[in-house]
Amino acid sequence: MPWYRCDARGETDSATGSRFAAIRFIEADIEETAAAHVRKSLGRELVRRGVCPLNAEKMVSVDAVRRIDEEDVPGIVAPDMVWMARA
Repeated sequence: MPWYRCDARGETDSATGSRFAAIRFIEADIEETAAAHVRKSLGRELVRRGVCPLNAEKMVSVDAVRRIDEEDVPGIVAPDMVWMARA
């Protein structure tokens, strides 16, 4: 199965300006499946941070999904999700 690099971002609260960005490397059969896995994974992370479970996945926007070579997949590096300062 091919690997995909998925760039995601979102905003959890427009009042406080809590925004995030994340890059995930997903092994999936097609791009749409990789994007769905990223939305679900980041949605779970948002729920752990106090976001309503019913809205968590809707707050994740997958901007780009690119197929990459397996050799380009890095090891696990923390932090996986970066919270961005208010614009």
